[in-house]
Amino acid sequence: MDQLIDLADSGIAEHYVSVMPDVHLGKGATVGTVFASSNYVCPNAVGVDIGCGMCAIPLDSLSASKGSKVLSASQKDEIFKLIKDEIPTGFNHYSSPQPLAKSLLEEITESQNPTAYIKSSLSSKVSCQLGTLGGGNHFLEVLADESDRIWLMLHSGSRHIGKTTAEYYNQLAITQMQKLGNSRQGGDLNYMKIDSEEGQAYLSDMLWCQAYALNNRKLMMGKMIDIVRRVTGVTPKEGVEAINIHHNYCKCESCKVYNPSKPGEYETKPMWITRKGATSAKLGEYGIIPGSMGVGSYIVKGLGNAQSWESCSHGAGRKLSRIKAKNLIKQKDFVSAMDGIVCDTDGRLRDEAPQAYKDLNEVMANQGELVEIVHRLRPLINVKGFK
Repeated sequence: MDQLIDLADSGIAEHYVSVMPDVHLGKGATVGTVFASSNYVCPNAVGVDIGCGMCAIPLDSLSASKGSKVLSASQKDEIFKLIKDEIPTGFNHYSSPQPLAKSLLEEITESQNPTAYIKSSLSSKVSCQLGTLGGGNHFLEVLADESDRIWLMLHSGSRHIGKTTAEYYNQLAITQMQKLGNSRQGGDLNYMKIDSEEGQAYLSDMLWCQAYALNNRKLMMGKMIDIVRRVTGVTPKEGVEAINIHHNYCKCESCKVYNPSKPGEYETKPMWITRKGATSAKLGEYGIIPGSMGVGSYIVKGLGNAQSWESCSHGAGRKLSRIKAKNLIKQKDFVSAMDGIVCDTDGRLRDEAPQAYKDLNEVMANQGELVEIVHRLRPLINVKGFK
């Protein structure tokens, strides 16, 4: 609660800070918060994994006939092995850039026009990390919906370039606050004026990182589609596009400002919306709300609720810190929770066990005014990165 109050009192947010039902303590700013600002931007509120988000697509031509299994045990094992062999996870990356990586980086850089900082950071590592997962709570999954239709899903962000960019601009924010004599400088919520040179530079490079993250997910999804095609012979239905969204980001939007004294009446104005562990849920907009590695996920459609800045949760949210999870969750209980899912149950992943997260169904029940449930997905295959 102290972290939320600190954000609300910081002077960064205008009108109100919205808190999502998966809220939990975060580094820099509270995970599961959304706020708008016309004047300030805060690198730590966006976070170190700029553009982290979700991607999912259904395979309409691959579903079970009545009484049969949608994927055989051998198919699931083969898909699991191929994903692990062909998509780098954890700290691993490709030894050389993937065929599309160079052209994608050129397109991103041309369209986003980043500053000299990003351009000077475009090392071979940045190219070789494009199309890779990372670690922590990032994952690659094969799931089935209520009709046994197969879905492919992944969770990843901007890799190392997002982290270094966030840290670089947080230092610039500290310096700017010191120059302005701001008494709040030195804490986690260091911010910059949007109309300052530093603020404009951050927004430019942040948008570049968000585009990098979007294309990182796009490349991995392409690889997953190819793997499943090779094993099963099927691909997504022609014309079906993947849902590819951020949940750690900042974007200038036409915002509906909720007025508690006049329910149902809204003022609309352009502001920069920061979603720290939150998903955009504008009216009719599709979103992805994942649970833990053994629970599955939801495909949702937004209801455009102004009180939440047209947002919803980005997942179930942690109930145990990583350290507590490893200390409290027994290995046998972790293995038991993953029964029936093709996955790794290495003890190093115990901090990602289902028991470390809140009840996803309860989280969904608490945001019925924010989203409409479209599909409930159950996991069949899960791949995570770990040291």
